[in-house]
Amino acid sequence: MKHNIEVELKFQVRDSAQIERFLENLEFINKKRVVDVYLDTKDGDLYKRGIFIRIRDNKKLEFKFNLADLQNQNKLSWHEQCDEFSFPLPLGMDLVGSVNKICRILNLREIITPSLEELRNKNKLIDSVVIDKIRREYTDDTFEYSFDNVKGLGKFIEIEFLASREDNLEKIKNEMRKKLKNLKLKLITAGYNEVYWRKYNFDLYLQGRYLFEEDYKKYRPKSYGKNTKID
Repeated sequence: MKHNIEVELKFQVRDSAQIERFLENLEFINKKRVVDVYLDTKDGDLYKRGIFIRIRDNKKLEFKFNLADLQNQNKLSWHEQCDEFSFPLPLGMDLVGSVNKICRILNLREIITPSLEELRNKNKLIDSVVIDKIRREYTDDTFEYSFDNVKGLGKFIEIEFLASREDNLEKIKNEMRKKLKNLKLKLITAGYNEVYWRKYNFDLYLQGRYLFEEDYKKYRPKSYGKNTKID
């Protein structure tokens, strides 16, 4: 099992040519197609709680959530950092205990065998959202950058850092913002799951744990106050 604290800022690209010029100054890593299949109940119960379970390229099972947000559903926060747990597929018997530990945290039914289908069936999970993107990856030796052309959603750039619990996460995010401050971008205070539902099922989107900042202001004005502190 691989466990990281993933700090990530996502932006919608408003000037593709400008981004291309910016990326020329970074070290190119690779280009690849990435297909993420998100699992959820038919009513989107995991999405509503801020829990994201996905299968990446049929090679990894990943659980992503922010434990503090999960424990306080009324807390106003952005989808910018989370605990991420990754398991190689197919699952081995040695990973059952680790998967079940995550299941207990998320109040999901545990599995007995190393079976993805058992996890699906016991928790009534279906293929909920498919995020299919062409991703180009870059680095500047401090941060990782992903330039994504996402099918049906558009172009985005992500800046990412894998942190430890000892790191100052807010300081890291401020440094990330400085890296991109001169670019024509729209900050997306959510992940691709929210971006997808905002476009294709707005009613479900509004029931999610995380929203775009402008939607917090419009649809949850009581929770988004003038002096609100966002973690």
